[in-house]
Amino acid sequence: MVACAVAAVIGLAVAVVSAGQAHAQLARKPTPAELSAAAAAGAAQRWERTPAGDIFPASIGYTSDLNTKETASRVGIAPGDACAAAVDATLASQAQRDGCVAALRADYTDQLRGAVYTLGVLAFGSTADASEFYYKVPLASYPATGLRALAVPGTPAALFGDAARQATDAQLAGPYVVLAVAGYADGRPASSADERRDSVFDPAAQLVSAIAAPLAKPVTVRCGTPEWACDDPAPDVPAPPPMLSEIRPAEMKALDQINVPAAWQTSRGDGVTVAVLDTGVDPNAADLAGDVTAGPDYTAGADPPGYQPPLEHGTYIASLIAAHGSGPDDSMGVVGVAPGAKILSVRVILDDGEPGLAAYNQDSQFADAIGNGIYYAVRHGASVINMSLGSEQPTAYVRAAVAYAVAHGVVVVASAGNSGTSTGFAPYIYPASFTGVIAVAAATGSGSRASFSEQNASVVLSAPGVDVLGAGPDGEYIDAEGTSPAAALVSGVAALIKSRYPRLPVSLVEQALITSAVGHPAGGYSTSTGFGEVDAAAALRAAAKLAAAAPAAGLAPAAFFRPAGQPGRAGNGGSSGAAIGPIRVVHGNTALIAGFAVASGAGVVCAIVSLVLLAGLARRSARERREQRERREWQQPFSGYSRRGPPQPAPPWGSYQQPPWDYPQPPPPANNPPPRNYRDYPNSYPDSWFDPR
Repeated sequence: MVACAVAAVIGLAVAVVSAGQAHAQLARKPTPAELSAAAAAGAAQRWERTPAGDIFPASIGYTSDLNTKETASRVGIAPGDACAAAVDATLASQAQRDGCVAALRADYTDQLRGAVYTLGVLAFGSTADASEFYYKVPLASYPATGLRALAVPGTPAALFGDAARQATDAQLAGPYVVLAVAGYADGRPASSADERRDSVFDPAAQLVSAIAAPLAKPVTVRCGTPEWACDDPAPDVPAPPPMLSEIRPAEMKALDQINVPAAWQTSRGDGVTVAVLDTGVDPNAADLAGDVTAGPDYTAGADPPGYQPPLEHGTYIASLIAAHGSGPDDSMGVVGVAPGAKILSVRVILDDGEPGLAAYNQDSQFADAIGNGIYYAVRHGASVINMSLGSEQPTAYVRAAVAYAVAHGVVVVASAGNSGTSTGFAPYIYPASFTGVIAVAAATGSGSRASFSEQNASVVLSAPGVDVLGAGPDGEYIDAEGTSPAAALVSGVAALIKSRYPRLPVSLVEQALITSAVGHPAGGYSTSTGFGEVDAAAALRAAAKLAAAAPAAGLAPAAFFRPAGQPGRAGNGGSSGAAIGPIRVVHGNTALIAGFAVASGAGVVCAIVSLVLLAGLARRSARERREQRERREWQQPFSGYSRRGPPQPAPPWGSYQQPPWDYPQPPPPANNPPPRNYRDYPNSYPDSWFDPR
């Protein structure tokens, strides 16, 4: 019994101690080392635990090379990729050696929608691995290398490919390396180093920093939260109406060259207003009569009072865009590319020979004339803005105005400049060289670059610019050359597209013009004629496809990136929820805990058995002691019925030693006969227990 009691005590002690140790192991607070390791794991897993739209926010502010505050807009997020698929051969092997586990990419455009920035986040297992990779990333190459360009269909970035990478940037962010490549939205390729426009793509570094900063933030372990476990093609366009064949061949030559007559069955520009920012338009010109609205004159004060400007250049440009002809059934005179469109005339420059030209060029009060004209045109319903003008000096105000126009869905077209030479590169002309503006070069009748047309990387398209016939003021007709008429013809084609597909975004209008261009130069792009010569009918067909196609969905901003090659993970579409489990903070000794649990259970069993045995022995011992006491009591002499009741007085005949159940008879009285009846006896025994009856 003693042994069982001791065993019970020992078992209980073992149970209590073991259970306490197991609980202590399970409920203990994380050690500093465990917290540090968990925080590192949280940082490395941040790309999986953060919604894609938080990693790549919808917009990022930046400062342009003209010190204007602008905003880059996200146009698409790609599902996560394997690292080798997101970088080119210059980085693929190194990324694999250094332990890159995933690559995330998204596209942004600048505020003018003319530049694209592909931003990439390469995730590594640790900060050390990321650092090892980062210091081997080349940044000075041109054309740019490293991160692959991301083309997102149906967005301004649809044409951005690896050949168009102009600039690059990189930044280390903890266990991540953030990369960027930048280029033109229209996909024009990088050509020669002397045409590098690093200032245009300077925002790349600012965008990289904006993405890197949140990724580099330290992670705080918060026990008790879910994240931490501390315990079809368009139909062919039919032939043009017969009446147009009566138009004189000299005027129709340029329109035929870009296939305008074939486009008129689909669209003639009805419902579209084209703003002509120029020297002013004569509203009384026969071929434009009824279709011109005169806006403000932002050059007022340059010419002497009372001077009537000739309105020559502006009228000529407007006629190439939207002249409807004159004479019987409008079959005479000239007809523009979009004869159904309306013209909004805003005077922002002076014709050559005007007396106020010097004052205009020197007086600062006219510095914002073009920018003011852009703002006015946008606010007064223009769908297309044509600027057959330019200067080598860019201004922040004009840039901001262009951005405003693009943001409001207005297509902006400008001439590339007439200072071209046979030696190649020519200085950039603005506003044509602002990203987001369709810069147009002049082409000859054969489609080659006109000798005067400037060559540089701002050129997007080309159009006829030699011997182009148009209407002038006072009933005259002008046969001219230059990038000015070329830009007007492209503006007319843009008006056809906006008339037929009014909701088509600016970037997709440009894509339709680019992808349908004819006479592609070798390699797809050249600084002479851009992507080729505009084709009006083909552009409408391309626009029809773009209008019918839904934008690529990509990865939803609220989804999470997943490692490539795993079902339901990155590369396979991502997930809308945080499918991975919590990060383990405390790593207990499971074997030790299990041992303690087993010992505790064994101790409990031992204690229970011992207590049962001890209880049985106690009952048996109590019974034996009772029996022994009873036997002792019965073996003692009688003494007054101590067990049966109160003692009685001794009878008069004396005492006796027999037990009370032995009843001795008293001796008969001497010399007296036995009584017959108890009444004969005197009441000698009043207290006797004996009843003679």
